[in-house]
Amino acid sequence: MSSKVRKQPEAGVTLGMARFARISAVEGIQLSKTALREFREDDRQGATADQRRQRIIAKYAAKA
Repeated sequence: MSSKVRKQPEAGVTLGMARFARISAVEGIQLSKTALREFREDDRQGATADQRRQRIIAKYAAKA
């Protein structure tokens, strides 16, 4: 008899863009055309999650 062991995610759950868009639509939230274009560009370039975060932080961080 074999037992199946379910591996638990190490930290949280990651949603894809399509699923996130559907969940957000329920809340009445949608990404701007600019944001969609930037995320598509990140995908095209193969940007890592950290690279995406750094781009967003650099764009929206308060300039001192």
